[in-house]
Parts: sequence; C-alpha cells; structure tokens
Amino acid sequence: MYTMRTTKTIMLLAALAFIQLIFVQCAPKNSESANADQTVETTGTTIVTNADSTPVCNIRIAYVDYDSLLLSYDFAQDVQKELLRKEMSINNIIEKERKSLQEEVATFENKVQNNVFATQERAQAEYEKIMKKDQELMQRGQALIAEFEETRLTKSNEVTQSIISYIQEYNSNAKYDFILTKMGGNMLYSNEALDITKDVVKGLNEKYSAK
Repeated sequence: MYTMRTTKTIMLLAALAFIQLIFVQCAPKNSESANADQTVETTGTTIVTNADSTPVCNIRIAYVDYDSLLLSYDFAQDVQKELLRKEMSINNIIEKERKSLQEEVATFENKVQNNVFATQERAQAEYEKIMKKDQELMQRGQALIAEFEETRLTKSNEVTQSIISYIQEYNSNAKYDFILTKMGGNMLYSNEALDITKDVVKGLNEKYSAK
C-alpha cells in the first residue's frame, strides 16, 4: 500500500511539474496577452497565441500508451514468457521436494505408531533429521525466490532501458519537446492524435528482430 501511494505521489508531482513548466514557457509576454487562446493540432504541436495571433510558444507533445506497448513489444513478451517458465520451474522444484519430505514424515509417523524404533533416541534422531530437511527446504525455496526476483528486476530494467533508448533514437531529430507516458489511469484524457505508440512499437520490434 505504501509503495502504491508513493508511486501515485511521484506521478502527481511529475504531472504538476510538467504543468508548471507549460505555464512558465507559455506565460503571456505582456498585458495584452492575458486573453491568449490555445489550440492543439493533430501533429502533436500545442500552439499558444496572444490577442493579435502572435505565437507565444510552440510546444510539441506526443505520448506512448505504455500498457499497450508492453503487450505488443516482442522483447517484453519474450521476457514475460521466460520469467513465467522460470517461475513455474521453481514452483515444480519446491513442490516435488515438499512432497518427498511429506512422504518421509508419513513414514516416520507410521514407524512411531507401530513401535518400529528400538529406542527413543533413534526415534528422536530420525525426527531431527526430518526437521533439518524441512529447514533446508525452506531455505532453498527462499533462495530460489530471491534469485527469481533478482532476475525479474534485471529483465524488467532491460525492457525499460531498451524502450527509453529507442525513444531517444526515435526523437533524435527533436520532433517533440515532450514524449509522455500514459500508464493505467495517470491520464484522465488524451488526444489520440498525439498517440505515437504504434510507431514506437513498430520501431522497437524491427530493432529487436534485427538482433
């Protein structure tokens, strides 16, 4: 819950900072500019003019729908499949060893009920042996999960960095001043004419397939 609130707070602060930047760059240059009108063109350019139609600022904006991008980005999907296979493998390993230990416990209990152990000491030694295996299994499971989480984080960072790197390449001609991210509900409204997701996905997949 704390992480979600922190993420939302960061996103809100970033949005406020962006809005403040727009106001600063598009602030009226004189008193006559106070009634400036704003128009958004389908090219992704926001043009603010004053009363006599003189441009005050020219900000070029586009956005990428991150959720849609991840669903269509081949590298992201391959990473997702790889992580899923690894997670299933870990679960199978732990489950197999857990069942084996449960069988040993059942055998031990059966021996106790049938007075198979010649002495209490032998029964205690067998019990401690099983408890040690149980502890080792728990530690092994924790280690595998920790290893998986590290791999997941590394792979997620690789996907993110590949996207950031391509966005920089995509905008190398400085066509846009801002390329925003639409993720979940962080945008209440967005003009679809400013959506460059398909172009970015196409370029990402071409670059990925070339490797």
